[in-house]
Amino acid sequence: MISYDRIISEMERQLSVAKRTNDERAMREALAAVRSLCEVALNGDSSVRQEEKIAPKMLIAPDVQSISSLEGKPLEEEDANGGSLFDF
Repeated sequence: MISYDRIISEMERQLSVAKRTNDERAMREALAAVRSLCEVALNGDSSVRQEEKIAPKMLIAPDVQSISSLEGKPLEEEDANGGSLFDF
């Protein structure tokens, strides 16, 4: 996880870019970056908790049904020339 200090320093850098520029597009991009950094900081802890909740569920293997196409005999066609994987 990215430290809060690192996020805050990047936010400060983006704010200084927004303050210095006279270009509205560059200012909006810098402010959007600040917003994204806020979302990373605020959602960082909850996303880790969500991953911890999801991971144990993934360890439990679901019931797997047998696939009948693998258990049957190969398809035989008139123009095929044998049991090779490269038959068309």
